[in-house]
Amino acid sequence: MTKKILLSPVIASTLFLSTQVGAADETGTANFNLIYPITVSETTQMEFGDVSIAADGQCALDYSDTTSGAACVAGGNAARTGVFNVAAADGTVNLSVSGPDTSVSGVTFTPTLASATGTVSGNTLDVDVAGTLDIVAASATEGTHALSYTLSVVY
Repeated sequence: MTKKILLSPVIASTLFLSTQVGAADETGTANFNLIYPITVSETTQMEFGDVSIAADGQCALDYSDTTSGAACVAGGNAARTGVFNVAAADGTVNLSVSGPDTSVSGVTFTPTLASATGTVSGNTLDVDVAGTLDIVAASATEGTHALSYTLSVVY
């Protein structure tokens, strides 16, 4: 007579798996680059002062806070160059101005930079922005106006 021994499934699986149990560890790597992110802030708004609309003309603002041209009028607010502060890692950055605002009828505004590059030193750089207003008297309207533009800074 043959006797059969029946094992419960739980006991059987424990016996078979007990030889397969083990442990392993592996170390992963987390990579990153510590940087000074570029931040740009306008520290001084550009000011042309009084500009005439009596006749077609131009008023140019240079990097020494001086205006020149037939449309520039003495008086009013003092002329001043726009200034932006750039905080970034030391090195050379590329600079550009774009998006001159054309929302004032009879006025074409063209912002300018002295250089298309700048050198960040001590994690800071001040960028001067000058510009030109071209006036078409027939379509310009008297009053206080403000136009916007964008300074772009790229490593």
